[in-house]
Amino acid sequence: MQSTAELPTPVWKSLSEIAVMRGVSKVAIKKRVDRYEAEGLLTTRRNGRERQVDLAAFDKAIGTAGDAYREQAAETVREEKSEPANIPSALRDAQTEKAQWEARRSALDVSERLGKLVPVAEVETAMVRAGEAIVRAIEQLPTFAGEIMAASRDGEPALRRKLRDIKDQLRRRAADALTLQRTEGHADEEAGNEFDFGTD
Repeated sequence: MQSTAELPTPVWKSLSEIAVMRGVSKVAIKKRVDRYEAEGLLTTRRNGRERQVDLAAFDKAIGTAGDAYREQAAETVREEKSEPANIPSALRDAQTEKAQWEARRSALDVSERLGKLVPVAEVETAMVRAGEAIVRAIEQLPTFAGEIMAASRDGEPALRRKLRDIKDQLRRRAADALTLQRTEGHADEEAGNEFDFGTD
């Protein structure tokens, strides 16, 4: 995953602010944010009692980049109508926020295309497959019973050598299995294969 230090500064908005921008209820936004956060598509933070969301990550998760531009323009118009004395600062703030949002959204898109961002579900699936490969290698331990018995007859030093040899063999088998998982994953990715492991 890409470190957040490499991405532009996020534009944090509260659930209420996003609800007003979208013209929907706060409950509807909360449901979406909860779902996207569980899927690893975005993160939230607390600012006092307020829960805030990275606006670019939220828009990326729902795929509404075009709508965000219109909503920000509408918000600027509302601010101009409600605060005529602060027109320059309201416009400047909206332009700054829009530039930050665009930079963050672009950085997220580029990072995803370069493979630096991976959905949490894919990482979990890879971890399960890797764990299964390691367990299969460990489950082969009973096949060494005869060799262990023979080495034990030759004394403790011979038994230690044999156990080290078995450990190395198991380690190599686990590494080979993980390498195979990696190779299969790259082949699936290049072929465009997607699998449903029932994580939804």
